[in-house]
Amino acid sequence: MVAIKNILAFAGLAAAGSFNGTGQLRAQWNSGDYADLGCITDEGLYTANEDLCGSFDAKATTGSSMYTYTLTSPAGPCQIYGASLTCSKGNQPYQFGIWPWPNSIPNTQSLRWGQYGLMASSVKNPPDPTDAPEDIHFVTYSETGKYVWLTWKEL
Repeated sequence: MVAIKNILAFAGLAAAGSFNGTGQLRAQWNSGDYADLGCITDEGLYTANEDLCGSFDAKATTGSSMYTYTLTSPAGPCQIYGASLTCSKGNQPYQFGIWPWPNSIPNTQSLRWGQYGLMASSVKNPPDPTDAPEDIHFVTYSETGKYVWLTWKEL
């Protein structure tokens, strides 16, 4: 039992290095070469236009045995509304977590909320750099194109 507690404690420390401080949310393909397909804007929208990439402050929360954090952008706190990511001044900050389990990107921590993490747009996956930013939501598996995990790029 002591070994399991040590492993869990180490996992919590390792998770704290990601989704902490200031960074970008990157959209990485969930298959193949795990290509970086774009980013998330300050408003929580999916884009491939690097000039529109948002910046986010991730702050650790307390009271959970797993690493959880809130995200805030210049547009406001981030939350999941329905199944979509949104960041706006009127939002209540949500507790997000790290997706360390199989089926995510090897050796890379990804955003999760509850049991959900894999995301897509209903418009185009991935968007073109010239496209307007698109809503991104947890997959329903009816979307076409490449599904993504949201990962952290420290700024």
